[in-house]
Amino acid sequence: MKPLKFSYFQLTFGQEETYLHPEVTYQRLQRFGYDAIELCPPKGRYGLGVSLEQYVATHKTLAADFGLAVSCVNECWGEMWDPYSPNYKTLTEPKTAALAVSETRSSIDIAAELHAPFVTVAVAIHTGVTRDNVRQCADVAVDALRQMCAYARSRQVRLVFEATNHLEMGKFVNTVLNHKRLIERTGQDNIGIQIDWFHANFEELNPYEAVLDAQPLLWHMHFRDSNSLTPGYGTVDFKAVIRALKKCGYDGYCTIESAPMIPDPDTAARDGIEYLRLMERIAEYQLDPDFPNGFAVT
Repeated sequence: MKPLKFSYFQLTFGQEETYLHPEVTYQRLQRFGYDAIELCPPKGRYGLGVSLEQYVATHKTLAADFGLAVSCVNECWGEMWDPYSPNYKTLTEPKTAALAVSETRSSIDIAAELHAPFVTVAVAIHTGVTRDNVRQCADVAVDALRQMCAYARSRQVRLVFEATNHLEMGKFVNTVLNHKRLIERTGQDNIGIQIDWFHANFEELNPYEAVLDAQPLLWHMHFRDSNSLTPGYGTVDFKAVIRALKKCGYDGYCTIESAPMIPDPDTAARDGIEYLRLMERIAEYQLDPDFPNGFAVT
């Protein structure tokens, strides 16, 4: 079985480290054995005055110096993360969807410059989605995603679409299966699914089924526990998640998040990867023919 690849979403270490002292993140991730870093470019309320050009140049140098890949560029779509969203950057109303397309093109350009395979997009709604307007909202979303996919293809980047919980982004395609249905409606082959286990903990029946439901479009994941902390600090059954990933042959990144960074950045980053590596070892043993007797029946 292929070993899992681990990344960390840098913005959860805070703005000052992310934009003014990114070398601290690279040092930490290298020290704890991470393979990659996920980035959120300086846009909207984030960036502390750092230009996009400076940001890209810095991360090109740091990624090479520390031997880390850039796993993904996150086009952050959350009320706490980005002033454009969810009130102004959405996928359910034409004018705000056009802004979402424009902003995502910018992130695609950054991903292409940094050789990141993916850009994350998410659902944000303009007004409440109901039985009466869900068809129109879906039509707007499909059109916007098609435009994003066309531009991403021109830059040789793929999109990953994150299912969010209904308490944060409203009741609209919150489950993996509904994201899959919306993706299939686009008719595009360069957009897949990103599961965030914090959101999935609200919406999915169980994590094992969610992994299976996402196939063959599961390309990227965020590992954040049920309480939004680092994996292992909450109740998500990550052992079942990893067992399902191993059965499906998942070869994407497992990107860890913790928001807030409890008890401190170093501990959260260390505990997250160590816990998931332990879950990976157990999952591989559980899938081995020797389990549980200690010998295989031949």
